[in-house]
Amino acid sequence: MLARFFNLMLLFALAVNANAQVNDAQNLTKDVKALMYSDPEKAIKTAQYIISNQSFGTSEDVYNALLLQSEIFFNLRRYNDAAVKLISADRISTNVDNDFLKAKNDYLIGKIYLELGFSDELQQIINNIDGISQSLKDDEKTCVRNWVNELEILQFYHQKKYKETLSLIARSISNASDLDKTYKDRLLLVKASIDDQIIPGLQNADSYFQLLGEVLVLQSKAAKGEISQNDIAAVKNKFPNYNSGVFFTDVYRIWSQKACTGNSPACFSSRKEYIRLLKSSLADRQEARVNVINIIDQKENSRIHQQKEFQNTVLFFIAFVCGLILIISVIYYFVIKAKASVATVEFEKQNISKEYEQKLSDQLKDFHTSHVFTIPEKTENLILSNLETFEKSKDVRDPGLSLAVLAKRMNTNSKYLSEIINKHKGKNFNNYLNELRVNYIVEKMMQNPEYLQYKTSYLAEEAGFASRTTFTTIFKNVTGKSPSQFVDEIKNK
Repeated sequence: MLARFFNLMLLFALAVNANAQVNDAQNLTKDVKALMYSDPEKAIKTAQYIISNQSFGTSEDVYNALLLQSEIFFNLRRYNDAAVKLISADRISTNVDNDFLKAKNDYLIGKIYLELGFSDELQQIINNIDGISQSLKDDEKTCVRNWVNELEILQFYHQKKYKETLSLIARSISNASDLDKTYKDRLLLVKASIDDQIIPGLQNADSYFQLLGEVLVLQSKAAKGEISQNDIAAVKNKFPNYNSGVFFTDVYRIWSQKACTGNSPACFSSRKEYIRLLKSSLADRQEARVNVINIIDQKENSRIHQQKEFQNTVLFFIAFVCGLILIISVIYYFVIKAKASVATVEFEKQNISKEYEQKLSDQLKDFHTSHVFTIPEKTENLILSNLETFEKSKDVRDPGLSLAVLAKRMNTNSKYLSEIINKHKGKNFNNYLNELRVNYIVEKMMQNPEYLQYKTSYLAEEAGFASRTTFTTIFKNVTGKSPSQFVDEIKNK
């Protein structure tokens, strides 16, 4: 009886201790959130304590700590560290049942995609977040929708579509959420960088946003040739917790361009500091791009796993239905017909199995091909040659053409093709294809007067666009004129 009493007391003590550890982990998480914009290094160390002592809290606490670290590293422009933390977070996400945190995971991945030039992968991330948001309610849903809006704003901003960026900011900035109190400050910062003027609201924000606001002021001074080293030193001293020179890279770039154009004495020193910061930034970005490729691979592996589970479910359902048919056949028909049915079912199973094995083999080949970031020179030259042939072919007008379809036709993978188009054509796949289509229809109108009589909807369909509106918008972006204006100009000539 006494032994049982002591055992109960021991179990009670262990339960109390476990609950206390969970509460401590949650309190530390609150500390990280409170410090991340004022003392980022301390916030990183606090989050690392939760990660290093995984028995200290739950898997969700560890997952959240990794995401917070990644967000802080991203704010500090240490993109490789941010990518490494996202890889770790993504790996343990299967053990976490929190859709809000998973949406944040994808949101941070989307931001780093944009920063490092993986814009072709962004839409899948936005679709993932949209899907997750359907299961959320109240403030969590509002917060996640804000993240989607922010990714779309940043996409326009990186494409230098500033008019669309400012319009979307104006529509989105009032969507407040208690779960993300810096959302408005982030949008104000984007607006300030476009308008080239400091938004009053940033002056009352956390020190991180105040720092970025001060950096924008320095950039403006540098462009006017009114900056000195003392101005930069004053900003650094004002924000000692953000002592990394990476925040001032653009300041030195603008300053060196202005100084060296006017033969200023500051030319050498400003150019030297800019080159030093640029080298450091490029090295970090290159390492980060390799790790982002790993993130993309993890996402693809996850999708392959989900597809496999779905296929297994379908196969189970087919087997179940076939079993019922077989039982009914045994009862209804003779034994010979029942045996024939069994043979047919087995034959179908073998065909399905072979087809599944072939698909899995093809996916595995694509995975091994895309896992290596460096593209062999021979492969790169072959893809460039194929692109040259493609540009002259009728395939550019194929309305069903996509990056994946074209990659398959060229016997390569999507990542190689996307990387080469970005590198050699200076644009992403969609812009590259749209420009080819517009150039095709322009050439037709220039060479064949009959095309000048066609309606815009016919020209759109002829060029391979899905709608007249899309065709008109892209045509104007490429040529600077609407299709009707372009036709009138040719007729007048």
